[in-house]
Amino acid sequence: MIFKKIKIVLILIIIVIFVTNNLFAQSGITLAEFTKRLQPYFNQEMIDDVVKHIDNPDKVTIWGWDVGDFSGDGNYDVAFVVKILGEKKSVVYLNLFVDMQGYLVKVGDFPVPYLDLPLEVGTNIKEGSCFVSQKIGNSNWKMYGYKIEDGALIFQEDFSSKKLDNFTVDEKNNYFGLQVTERVFENDKGFEKYNRKYFIVPSYNRGRLIFRGFTNSAVIKDIDFVNKGAFYWQGEKDSYFEISSAFDNEYLYFQITVYDDNVTQKHCDYCEGDYISLWFNTEMQGKELNRFTIKGKQLDIADKASNSIYNFQVFPGDFVDIPPFVNAFSNDLVTSLQQISASQIKTVSNKFDGGYTAKIRIPFELIGLDPFLFNSFYWKIAFTAEIHDIDNEYRPEEETVIATSQFVPTNPSTYGTLNMIPNSLWYGDCRNIYKQDISQTLLEYGF
Repeated sequence: MIFKKIKIVLILIIIVIFVTNNLFAQSGITLAEFTKRLQPYFNQEMIDDVVKHIDNPDKVTIWGWDVGDFSGDGNYDVAFVVKILGEKKSVVYLNLFVDMQGYLVKVGDFPVPYLDLPLEVGTNIKEGSCFVSQKIGNSNWKMYGYKIEDGALIFQEDFSSKKLDNFTVDEKNNYFGLQVTERVFENDKGFEKYNRKYFIVPSYNRGRLIFRGFTNSAVIKDIDFVNKGAFYWQGEKDSYFEISSAFDNEYLYFQITVYDDNVTQKHCDYCEGDYISLWFNTEMQGKELNRFTIKGKQLDIADKASNSIYNFQVFPGDFVDIPPFVNAFSNDLVTSLQQISASQIKTVSNKFDGGYTAKIRIPFELIGLDPFLFNSFYWKIAFTAEIHDIDNEYRPEEETVIATSQFVPTNPSTYGTLNMIPNSLWYGDCRNIYKQDISQTLLEYGF
């Protein structure tokens, strides 16, 4: 009997301890407790810098935090998630503070919604970036990455994982490096059924000023995008390229800078030489590009050859006597208007020590694009740019091809993306961390 009573008491104690710990784990910590945990990393003055930015400190709890360097100066920064007690909305607030000359300065404050518990939103600082994870559904998560660079808080990347009935779809977007990775896994066996890596080339209105913190030029020098001749490629010291784009009401513009230690020039019609190739699949365009679709247990990949493919081969000339020229091709019927607009293609090139630059102007009419489609929102077009590097004109079989996607011309799902950006939008996000100081200074001077 005594043994049974002791057993019951022990069970009750275990239950009480478990429930108490579970409730504590799901209730966050007070601001006072949080400041104690910061003491190993910051002095009291810096901790006070954080506290003074918290409204009603007695009415908040901290649900997640991390210390590390995401400003690139080698000093500790801090990120934490705040829940306001009594607030009916299912939202927490991400606070970002960086060390600036011995002061912890607030550089970000973002509302982040949650589904059931504030615990669903977490933060982690690693590899020079601050990451925020957020539950967006049952077994579905999203992660955001921020970094400080040149006085700007940059939205660097995001990652999402969505579990459907039979497949899991993972997608990673790097807004600073302009690279996208898409993967689809079968849930039952875990087999990878789809994998694509490609670059997004943002195209802004011609003459638009691109602020520091936004990227409009994609740099391609990764072995993953050497689609031919990887055996002969000696890395970026051999060849790589960068590409940017712009548009106006009539034309689409590209600037391609090729870094090449040995530029082989095409001297005759039958000679081999380096060139640039631009591919468009205008049958695949819209607010979003569906490279695959999932219907129940079926994964359909857009890998069937289509019409409306346009290819422009840009030869840079010899930079002295032979001017640059363009060869244009299409697998579609070309209208008389398109034939007329083809005469409006223009290209120029310039050689520099270590490579060459080529610019090309393509009429929208020629490739069947309507510029009014992207006046208000992103308009995406299946697009891939390639450089063909031939170091020895007598051995063209040793050609190296580097592209903005892992590319097969007849497979629409392997194209990259050209993203037409209206004047009201940007690709990515960026905030000047000195904005408040600048505004205050202007007010003091009477502006």
